[in-house]
Amino acid sequence: MYYYIDHTSRFHHNTGIQRCVRAIAKALIEIGIPLRPLVWDRLNNTFVTASSPALHHLENWNGPLASEWEAVATSEHWSDKWLLIVELISGPYCPLPQQLRLASERAHLKVAWIFHDAIPWRLPTLYGDRAASASKNHSDYMKGLYLFERVFANSYSTAQHLTDFLAASGHNTAKISELVTPLPLATEFPGVPRPEAFSYAEITEYITKMKQRPFRLLCVGSLEPRKNHKSLMKAISYLISSGNFHGELILVGWANNKIVVDLVCRAIDITHDIKWEVEASDQRLTELYNWCDATVYPSIEEGFGLPVAESMWYRKPCICSGAGALGELASLGGCLTTNTSDWQQLAHTIDKLVKDSSLYCSLISSFKGRLMRTWNSYALELARNLCEIV
Repeated sequence: MYYYIDHTSRFHHNTGIQRCVRAIAKALIEIGIPLRPLVWDRLNNTFVTASSPALHHLENWNGPLASEWEAVATSEHWSDKWLLIVELISGPYCPLPQQLRLASERAHLKVAWIFHDAIPWRLPTLYGDRAASASKNHSDYMKGLYLFERVFANSYSTAQHLTDFLAASGHNTAKISELVTPLPLATEFPGVPRPEAFSYAEITEYITKMKQRPFRLLCVGSLEPRKNHKSLMKAISYLISSGNFHGELILVGWANNKIVVDLVCRAIDITHDIKWEVEASDQRLTELYNWCDATVYPSIEEGFGLPVAESMWYRKPCICSGAGALGELASLGGCLTTNTSDWQQLAHTIDKLVKDSSLYCSLISSFKGRLMRTWNSYALELARNLCEIV
């Protein structure tokens, strides 16, 4: 299988999409699919094999080893007829869908995409003065997906958004139904075994110890308007000022928007209870998930919500929205949902979780019988879908 890594092999952060690019590649290799890494040649408008430095960069954050890729086909495999694009390819510096279609046809490749979200089209105001261009670029990208053989949406909500968009654009509904397949992402934190479930006695002992120290809250997500740090900062600041937050909050995420960064820095200046780590390795993230008592993910909308899934992997309760794709994750247990757009409701929900031991106990207990999809399981289902239409 040919595998597109153009942006991830150069990007120095590990956002949700980059996490997917690395995790899916590693899982496909582990289940026996030979992967041939491609990047985009902007001078000649075609695909070329990724360089050694690109593959070594991809090793970061639990990506595949550079030696595990197969740059040259050594034997025939059914997957060699496919190119898989997990990255988001949208914007003025990216190849157009039409260029990708032509290049794939020249290489005699069918193309499958992982579709992450329709957010810039659905909620353009989140992008400030870039609203019009963000919406147009994303719309063009979504329209372009109709040119290809298969699109796997990362949640049922996202699949519906794309289906509705393509139908509204006048495309054939039967073709759309054949094109778009919901395939929710894995809920595994790559490379880390899932902690064992607590017994009731262990949960009770943990809660007793927890009450004797500050409550530990973790929030993982890029600092940008959509992740809604604004509501979280208001909620925490209110709880602290009213004497209702005996706790600590650690934020993890790269600085993707100056306005949000300034807001977070002002909140940190006011209180020592909030800390921000700009970068975190997977080892550091594991330490933080083990450190925290719960996570909070105030995002307004997600295509899937990897930080929520990863919180569940570590058996830590998560406060998040109950709408859309986040609602799909939350409905399976372990989450306390709220209207994250309303900072007062968010504050009330945080306060409730911190103070209500029985609620905390029930959320921890709900993880016990919950099955979590691994990346290898996801890769197997993806491969089965592609194998059926070779």
